Amino acid sequence: MPLHLKRRDGSLTPFRHSEYIPFYYFIPKSILSRCGAELNSIPRNPQKLLHDSAACDFVESDLFMLLIYDATAYMVWPYMGYSEYMEIYSGYDPAWKLAHSPDYWINELTLEGIIPTIKELYNGYDEDMGFVPEAEIDVYLRYIVPKVMEKYNMNVAIQTAEEFRCFEDFDFRNSRQKTDFYRKWYHTRTKHPMVSLEEFKENYADSHNGQEWEEYDDRQDFEETVLSEILVEQFKATLSKKDMAILQMRMEGKTLEEIAEKLGYQNHSGVLKRIRKIGLAYEKFTGEDYGFENRKII
Repeated sequence: MPLHLKRRDGSLTPFRHSEYIPFYYFIPKSILSRCGAELNSIPRNPQKLLHDSAACDFVESDLFMLLIYDATAYMVWPYMGYSEYMEIYSGYDPAWKLAHSPDYWINELTLEGIIPTIKELYNGYDEDMGFVPEAEIDVYLRYIVPKVMEKYNMNVAIQTAEEFRCFEDFDFRNSRQKTDFYRKWYHTRTKHPMVSLEEFKENYADSHNGQEWEEYDDRQDFEETVLSEILVEQFKATLSKKDMAILQMRMEGKTLEEIAEKLGYQNHSGVLKRIRKIGLAYEKFTGEDYGFENRKII
């Protein structure tokens, strides 16, 4: 049950997302450092949190929940049986979805008495909450994650997804797993009978009203590729050193949080804004619309 807050107009209404506060205090410092300044701004004392209007507004925001999703996923992913980085998968992959579903994991942590309920938290704590030691969290998650996966039959869903992979399972960035999947996909779908070139030409003419088949000249593609690469290099020359560093790190698969920390941004939102500006500048430079104006950049 969520807490209730007394609003500025005197009314008493539910404190949105307050049921996630006990879990917030369970998140290790190493994970919080990857989730931006906003999540780290919440007072470590639960009682002070209730009297901090800015903190309460943030807890009730959608951004708070998005960061809780990310923090949960960072915590449980290493214990879900995957050796790969979580970032290579998209939001359509079942394992990615489960990792970003905090209610499964939080419910079990609460049932096991590892974290308190929101009621227990505010009835028993009136001091700053320290960070739970990483080694202690490791013990808890080694026990909790496999238990939750078995309880909700998650392993079957993940194994089925691995057996029947599709393009949508992977993120836009390059990875070894994505490349292996593409190769397997196209290899298993090109089992066509061998025909001679002469036979192919005859079949082509029969099916195209006598029109003769002409061998495709790939020189045009080569020229277009070269021109495109030259255009990209010319655009890079217009970027500042900082924008170029952002672009390079993003292409290497660095997270927004890692880029922000490396380049001295206060949080990842500043990096997002720069990426969008770089995209818009590239559209203006090339005269083509790639959707940076309306598409969410991640």
